[in-house]
Amino acid sequence: MREGKAAELLSDAESFEVLSRVILPAWTREAVPQTRPVVLLVAGPPGSGKTTLSGLLLPVLGLRGGAVRVGADLYKVVHRHYEALLAKDVRTAGAGVRADTRRWQAEVEAYVRAHRLDAVVETALADPDEVRAQVRAYRAAGHRIEVVALACAAAVSQLGVLERYLGGAGRWVSWANHDTCARQLGRTLDMLESEHLVDHVTVVRRGLEFLYGNELVDGTWARPPGAARAVEAERARWWDAAETASFRRALTGAERALVRAETRLSADRVLAVSRDAERCAALAEPVRRTAQPISGPPGVDYHRLSADEHEWTFQNLIVPDLGEVVAQERPVVVYVMGAPGAGKTRAAMMVRRALRGRRPVWIAGELFKAAHPDYFRLLCERPRTASARIRADYKAWQARAEAYVRERRADAVIEVAPGSAHVFLGDVAAWRRAGYRVELLVLDVRAADSRQGTALRYAEVSRGGTRPGRFTTASGHDRCLAAVLECVQAVEEQRLVDHLGVVRRDGAAVFRNALGPDGRWTGRAGAALAVRAGQVRPYTEQEARRFLAHQRELRAALPQYRRDVDAITRLAWPLLPSVLQPGRLAFAPPASLPARRSYAPVISLSLAS
Repeated sequence: MREGKAAELLSDAESFEVLSRVILPAWTREAVPQTRPVVLLVAGPPGSGKTTLSGLLLPVLGLRGGAVRVGADLYKVVHRHYEALLAKDVRTAGAGVRADTRRWQAEVEAYVRAHRLDAVVETALADPDEVRAQVRAYRAAGHRIEVVALACAAAVSQLGVLERYLGGAGRWVSWANHDTCARQLGRTLDMLESEHLVDHVTVVRRGLEFLYGNELVDGTWARPPGAARAVEAERARWWDAAETASFRRALTGAERALVRAETRLSADRVLAVSRDAERCAALAEPVRRTAQPISGPPGVDYHRLSADEHEWTFQNLIVPDLGEVVAQERPVVVYVMGAPGAGKTRAAMMVRRALRGRRPVWIAGELFKAAHPDYFRLLCERPRTASARIRADYKAWQARAEAYVRERRADAVIEVAPGSAHVFLGDVAAWRRAGYRVELLVLDVRAADSRQGTALRYAEVSRGGTRPGRFTTASGHDRCLAAVLECVQAVEEQRLVDHLGVVRRDGAAVFRNALGPDGRWTGRAGAALAVRAGQVRPYTEQEARRFLAHQRELRAALPQYRRDVDAITRLAWPLLPSVLQPGRLAFAPPASLPARRSYAPVISLSLAS
């Protein structure tokens, strides 16, 4: 034997002996010649799942009469030096036998072509020139050539390499080899399509999820070539919450397996793979979601977007949805405040009509929630907590949207269900510093009515079936209701707005006040008292009958939430007329209920025309 790295190479005679007596009988015995043979190239970087996918496709192609599975990695175990090389240095073992295993693969492929056999060939498609020669040889032999390329993020394939090694496969791939194969895959696919060298190209994710397909028909592709773009798009695609959680669990499992492996592997082998886990995490950073704590099990979720996806969403979805931003010489911002279900959107529409000549920008939490890719799915799965799970992103978008409007000095109408007075006062201060006139319209609504409003909204949207509805929790509602009162008290005491109004849901004005030129209220302070009184205002008989009729509708429409519906009824009982209180409830038929009064402008806003 020759010394040095060449010492691992087998002689021509020994190599032929292994090929003819071991490899060919093992892998070709079930295949039969075909009139129109097919070769299926399963392509992807190391760790992408080629072996698993080949195992799935081989029986399918084998239905034609058997097929040959081809791949250099399949032959390493029959190389008599491989085990010793693994024991010596896992990082170079594959390279030590690569010349022989690749020669065996070439010989098996030549055998497949000569005998017109169907075959599934595992390949990285890393060398365009080598691949070009390979497919031309199959074309000359009369084979139909199809390519199935696995597209995945670099972090996923790097983790696949680590899991494969820790699972006992013994194969280790260097970072340079992995990265080169990942980069070259798209380039080689582009070459195959541009030069019309294959008959069919498919790009899939792990699990055979289809991403792209194209077929050569009479020498012309059925659609514009785009396999390379599909691969690169998948590599850069931002993950969703489920993918991020799955990757994190898999990486944690690999890290645990690595700790266990330290007792059975040599220090050299442990060193070779111990850094792969950290590299997997680093590669995932640009595409994975951000972990955030949640109160219930499992204690963490991944609905917060990555920095890149968050920024892209704001620039490409939110800014265009703001519409035309028209600068004003004396800009105005009007806050419409109330608890969830209080009717803020209808009140905001009234204010926008009053300002329609100035084309104010409408800012509401729902606009930003809808831009989050998880929101509507969360509404289906968790309608009570959907907003809370994406709050970090949509609140950040709203803050940026407000700053965007301020910078351009446009009017704005903002719907707000405050979480705390501190945050709201900070927002108001930002508008005042920018030179805006700030006005606040507060909705005077009983707690039972606003909670009923959230339930009616959910029932109506769910009944329509066009999209999932939002159903605020009782605790979330009550927190906002308390914050409304805190905000009004602070605004009134500190004189932070130029105009303060309180109105009922039907549009009737309850209270209004404005700051004079001397910075003092022109009328008596009393907004906080008006809001507090409104929350405990007794129902008229007409209001009570309408409220109870809605409750009956909700009990029928939302059987899964009857406890919540009954809790709303109990909340209203002390404020109902005695004739309609428990024990003497009389439900009027819907036809006899009074019609709702339409909203009309009620704020005497000193707006510049």
